[in-house]
Amino acid sequence: MIKFAFFCSYHTFSRNNHWSKYSYMCGASSEPLKPYTIGGVFNDAVQQTPDREFLVSRHENKRFTFAAINSEVDNLCRSFNAIGLKHGDRVGIWMPNRAFYYTAIIATARLGLILVNINPAYQSDELKHSLTLAEVKCLITIEKFKTQHYPEILEKVDAEIWKRPPNTPVKSKILPTLKSVIFVSENSLNGAYNLQTFLDLGFNTDYNISKIQPDEGCNIQFTSGTTGKPKAALLNHFGLINNAYFIMKRLGIYDDTNKGKLHKFCCPMPLFHAFALSIAVVAPMVTKSTVYLPSAHFDSKATVDVLTKEKCTFIFGTPTIYLDSMSAFEKLPPEQQDNDLKIAITGGATCSPNLMNKFKNMFPRAKLLSVFGMTETSPCSFQNFINDSDERIMSTMGFIQDHVEAKVVDTNGDMVPFGTPGELLIRGYLKMNGYFNDEEKTKETIDSNGWLHTGDQFVLYEDGYGNHVGRLKEMIIRGGENLFPKEIENFLESHPLITQVQ
Repeated sequence: MIKFAFFCSYHTFSRNNHWSKYSYMCGASSEPLKPYTIGGVFNDAVQQTPDREFLVSRHENKRFTFAAINSEVDNLCRSFNAIGLKHGDRVGIWMPNRAFYYTAIIATARLGLILVNINPAYQSDELKHSLTLAEVKCLITIEKFKTQHYPEILEKVDAEIWKRPPNTPVKSKILPTLKSVIFVSENSLNGAYNLQTFLDLGFNTDYNISKIQPDEGCNIQFTSGTTGKPKAALLNHFGLINNAYFIMKRLGIYDDTNKGKLHKFCCPMPLFHAFALSIAVVAPMVTKSTVYLPSAHFDSKATVDVLTKEKCTFIFGTPTIYLDSMSAFEKLPPEQQDNDLKIAITGGATCSPNLMNKFKNMFPRAKLLSVFGMTETSPCSFQNFINDSDERIMSTMGFIQDHVEAKVVDTNGDMVPFGTPGELLIRGYLKMNGYFNDEEKTKETIDSNGWLHTGDQFVLYEDGYGNHVGRLKEMIIRGGENLFPKEIENFLESHPLITQVQ
């Protein structure tokens, strides 16, 4: 595959009268960006491949074609309309991986609503912060997951909610914007709708789809909040669709409707994560592929079971997910290890030599590649090519994405030479709209020229590849030297007896 990047080299005159090259790069592309919405892309898939299997939720024993999911989406849209949700309203979803999550993502996108993804592990304080910051009008959840009992957690936020009869609207002084709570359950709980009663509200009704612009916000992802309470990053249709499309293009996964090639995606990651939203939700729509949910939360045995029995061709995850899954895989008898895996991508950390070697030994016909990004960039800004060498994959986070601008700057905001660490700045279609209801943090992150300051210590090379050094806020100054935990971790992981360091 031919790699293109435009390099605009800036020069300043140094003290020794030599010209020093400073870098800026932009990922060139032979294809224009796609001005589509998530609802539009899904509708196209339904029209072109209605009977193709789209979603398989193994732990729920449910299988859906594109047409079947579309029917579920229609029902949910009618009910959203029946409770008075309007274009731009926020709908919270607080649950682990399950088929209904897909229905909610597509239905909210189709109506011009904004889906607010809430970590299913959140407790009452985090839940209250999320619902308040995003001004959630409707919350969809389940009764129980692992040790979490969601009605009890919600009661800690506002006990007044449960004083109302079942299947009635919410009235809350603590959460004034919240008007409806829906439990994906058959049980009737005070102050909330059960799923069937909620769906019945939309029975024999219709809904109108307002005109939705591609650059409208459609999905709120909460950041990790390592330096305070989580921020609500608002992502848009345009960024999510194009990022998913160009990630897949670089992997060689296309819409093969007319060629008979069907890719099967394995999703071990949580759907509330931006990585999963892009790769496990939007990308299968774009490529008209099938996606498999092995379990409600990550389970290495369930992941391996899907890989081997459903013959998945593609998987994505973090190094930890791969290491745990490979440990489960090697425990299988040889006759149960047959698989069709061809492509795997890892994000969240550099692909270590130990991870690469172990992966190649277990899946010799598959290719393991790296991607790099963050929630605020929808999420991927750098990615390996399918034909990159193992050495390149282990030593970099990939090549700059198509249509994406990047530069690395010092603490004064001046660009540094190629190969010199500094803060990575990103600009382009993939950039978030901003932090919802937080103009101050948005201005701190996105400057007046449209550059998004990632907070990542990064190195850009003249060939278009880059490498992540660490988070700026994690930097350790020792004897005048800047050290990053990631550098220490990478050094320790180079030892053959060390699998992973954190």
